[in-house]
Amino acid sequence: MGWLFLGGVAAALAFLASRGVVRRKNQEAAANASGLIAVRDLSHLPPSLQRSALWTLADGGFEQRVVHGVVPRLREDTDVTAFDLETLREKRGEWAYLPVDPPFRIGGVVSVVICEIDRDFPHYVLKRAGLGDALIDDDMMERTGHVAKLARDSLGLARSYPAELPGALVPQPLAVAVPEHWRAYGPTDGPLGELLANGLAEALRKAIRRDLVVELIGGLVICYPAAREAAGGDALAELTELALIVVDGVLAASPRISPRGIEARRD
Repeated sequence: MGWLFLGGVAAALAFLASRGVVRRKNQEAAANASGLIAVRDLSHLPPSLQRSALWTLADGGFEQRVVHGVVPRLREDTDVTAFDLETLREKRGEWAYLPVDPPFRIGGVVSVVICEIDRDFPHYVLKRAGLGDALIDDDMMERTGHVAKLARDSLGLARSYPAELPGALVPQPLAVAVPEHWRAYGPTDGPLGELLANGLAEALRKAIRRDLVVELIGGLVICYPAAREAAGGDALAELTELALIVVDGVLAASPRISPRGIEARRD
């Protein structure tokens, strides 16, 4: 029995070590493809991230293959962080949808690109039509292969819940001129209409990925596909490029907060 116990411990340690190697390789591949640098965590991001719709949908979570860097752009250099987020709801075996009209959900693991810019916006959520709008439940294979989901099913617990709606958002889409297949949520007054008219709408037309979500909150532009993660380093790099297209539109349509030569203060 002693040898069996030691063998089990050795096997578990080997599994954890191999998983760590795979994660490091995935992170290095994402860094190489995107031209960014692998970093340990998200501690450099401002707390406004935790007020986003992404955070309420995920209820927090665990970041993977985090890469970060400053990307030179035509208008302004942009501070970029890209990562995969395994949602806390996924760990608990559940999922949530944002209770807007129409609602949408995100996957249990979602790829995210966050760009920090020298702006300060009210909270807006822009959503392109896609599979996330269908609120499709996890399939049988996803549930039977997940211990927490099996446990919830055996106890008769609900699989999905409405997420908390961030305070600045209203459930009905805003009456603004968004491109085809897009809808927008946020406060009823604010600069979104002006942003769309002066460059953001054109950027959204170029960001043709289905199910893409764009959030503006404070000095952050947050982009993620609702349905699932961007598998592979090249896919995460492509999502980063899409996010930068959106950022270019935002920058073109809005003035800087700080005078040139003075660093913007992060919240």
